[in-house]
Amino acid sequence: MNDKTLFGKKVAVLVETEYIYDEIQYYKRRVLELGGELTILSYLWGRESIDLVNDIDNPDRPVTSVHRLTVDQCVTKHEPSEFDVVICAANYVAVRLREIPPMGSLGSPEKVGSAPSVQFFARAMENKKIVKAAMCHALWLLTPRPDLLQGRRVICHTVVLADVHNAGAVFVPEPSHVVVDDDLVTARSFADVEPYFEAIVNTLVHRSRPTPSGGIGDTADNIVSALEARLIEAAKNFNPASRPVSKAAKGLLDDTLDVAAEVERMTNVELDIASPAKHKPILMVTSKFGTWASELTIVAGVLLKAGYKVKIATEDGSPPHFLSPSLDPHFLDGAWRWSVVSQEERELALKFLNPAYSEHELLKVGNVLNLSQIPKPPQVGDYIRDPSLLERYKEALAKGLAIAYDYDGIIIAGGSGAIPGLMADRGLHSLILAFHAVGKPIMGQCNGGLALAQTIHPKSGKSILQGRAVTTHSWLDEYQSGWGWIYEFPKDPDVYWKNGKFDFEAYSAAEKWFNPGVSGNPLIDSEEMFTNAAGIGGMFFSPPGTPYSVVVDGHLITCRTTPDGYPGVLAMIAVLDGLPPLTGRLFIDQDETGRHHP
Repeated sequence: MNDKTLFGKKVAVLVETEYIYDEIQYYKRRVLELGGELTILSYLWGRESIDLVNDIDNPDRPVTSVHRLTVDQCVTKHEPSEFDVVICAANYVAVRLREIPPMGSLGSPEKVGSAPSVQFFARAMENKKIVKAAMCHALWLLTPRPDLLQGRRVICHTVVLADVHNAGAVFVPEPSHVVVDDDLVTARSFADVEPYFEAIVNTLVHRSRPTPSGGIGDTADNIVSALEARLIEAAKNFNPASRPVSKAAKGLLDDTLDVAAEVERMTNVELDIASPAKHKPILMVTSKFGTWASELTIVAGVLLKAGYKVKIATEDGSPPHFLSPSLDPHFLDGAWRWSVVSQEERELALKFLNPAYSEHELLKVGNVLNLSQIPKPPQVGDYIRDPSLLERYKEALAKGLAIAYDYDGIIIAGGSGAIPGLMADRGLHSLILAFHAVGKPIMGQCNGGLALAQTIHPKSGKSILQGRAVTTHSWLDEYQSGWGWIYEFPKDPDVYWKNGKFDFEAYSAAEKWFNPGVSGNPLIDSEEMFTNAAGIGGMFFSPPGTPYSVVVDGHLITCRTTPDGYPGVLAMIAVLDGLPPLTGRLFIDQDETGRHHP
């Protein structure tokens, strides 16, 4: 087979008015000659098609005629993953493709990356299987997303060089005027279209070629190199002496936490302090099989401090159980080999457990919402015997989901108990879909976020996280041994209070643990599950060792693990009651203001 073939390959070209006629004609001819399939894409602004105009034949000769190009394929109707190559055409195409809908809007710095063509090309950049190409001015399409240009070796026209450099790319003054950086091919100008297109084809052919059998010998090196990069990053970020979440717990204990100031610090959004009291309660779902204490106490504590009402829910209305390791500052985390519970977090948890405090009312029998009222779908065999079960399920489901009207947001707390108790709960999934349908904030924390990943939209068949930026445990955070959760706790925790003191030893001894994992293998690979749920158009973000990892994407908020409920709930408050409300994407990975790009 000829190496210079595009047989069976699909090529997309993004174009707009002010394109170079000769460039588009070149692609049409060469892709056809090499046996490929060419699709011309643009943003159609809600129309069936648009007519694009060029006023330049070739930069090196005078204009002799004006050409029109009719485009009927919209970037919003396609995914980059449909194509093997995605090219942004040269000249001023990229400028027009960056226009933010609606046409003529003022926009904002936060929304410059929201243009449909920018998002399309960004998703292509995030997919290493696709060869991306940008010539002349085309890299302007990526400057709204500097995270995707950071460190990439490129060449471009001098007109856009300053912008590309400021976005973090590395300019390479290659004498051939063509630079290949792995899956990205760039060229200086249309004068270089022939070697540029040849480089695109060569890059695609090379990446499509099967791995030689000798590569097996490199497998261990590749695995270790990838692991080493993450371990180095984790060591650089990890500082066990500084746990910012303990400051939040202390602020809740001594009543010094300024929630409005913290919301603004973390999200750069001012809080409407009068609004929380007007809201319906926030529903916090947790498991009777064990939750990590601060994932409930800090989150609920911040909401209460801000003036919101909180309702706790479990699988059957049983009180949630705080796992004893989450109350123990001496407990060593199985992944990090370090204490992950501060004294302040322990004291806050004991305040919630203590019948003498108002926070304890949230956990009492009778005050906990019973999620079993949301029915589960009929088993297939039962339905075959009695098809009327489906109609009865529909009626009961509509009634059960009506509880979503009673709350203005939902939070799924983590801890190991969320795996058996919440992760695969079809009733909970239906409730999450109800909140999702009306755009109410949904927050998943630690293992609680697995319920979000497993919630499938009934029409698309995809997770509600499809196309979203998300975070959870990276696989470095997962326990390789010691995994488990408790059986239902046999006693009311109130009995462990004696003379105003909590008998932690007796409480811990009463827990009976179930350990389903095999030593050396993590029970759950959350990173893989979230990456698959987010899909090619989505993004997984979980920098190892950072104080926090929280991602806001619209009304969906995901939090990596235990400490992250604190910045997560601050972000949820900003979504609910910011001035203006927080929208779009926000990434929080340090104890500082979040960023719109990771």
